[in-house]
Amino acid sequence: MNSQQQGGIVARLRRLFGSRDVAADRQEAAKIYRRAVVRARRPELYMRYKVADTPAGRYEMIAWQVMVELNLLGDRGEDGRRIGQEVVDLMFTDMDRSLRELGVGDPSVGRQMRELGNTWKARVALAQRALPPPATQSDSQGDQQELAVFLERNAGAREAPADGQGLAADLLQILQRLRAEQQGGAP
Repeated sequence: MNSQQQGGIVARLRRLFGSRDVAADRQEAAKIYRRAVVRARRPELYMRYKVADTPAGRYEMIAWQVMVELNLLGDRGEDGRRIGQEVVDLMFTDMDRSLRELGVGDPSVGRQMRELGNTWKARVALAQRALPPPATQSDSQGDQQELAVFLERNAGAREAPADGQGLAADLLQILQRLRAEQQGGAP
């Protein structure tokens, strides 16, 4: 038996007996978060869909790309929920670091992080309504419309709203493509 086969057996035994590899979870979460950030930084979001190139606009794009990843992790049950929490923890650690790099003082960072936490809860609730669960197609235009209105209002600048319809369609296309890849289908 080679080491790869032994590793597979050990991983199955850990799952069977409830033991888990925290370092492996964190490593996978970091990879997932980096993938979400790369998608959130695509220039087309800012040029074509008119997302404000501000900390708030960038947060909105990162948050929604993380939501796509969390939706996909939901397909994996308890393991997915655990890794998803690691992804969210990484995102908020990154947001804290970013605020400090922008020169936000220590007293204000805590307040702004609480605000981000509160807004995150609203985004989670909307994502649960707007992003289709596994093995379904969202027939509810109301949920997609609600997502589009939300993105238009929150991702754009005050004087130039974002293209909420385009952003919502982009998120749903990414989710469908990633789900197909996850299931072994063509993108």
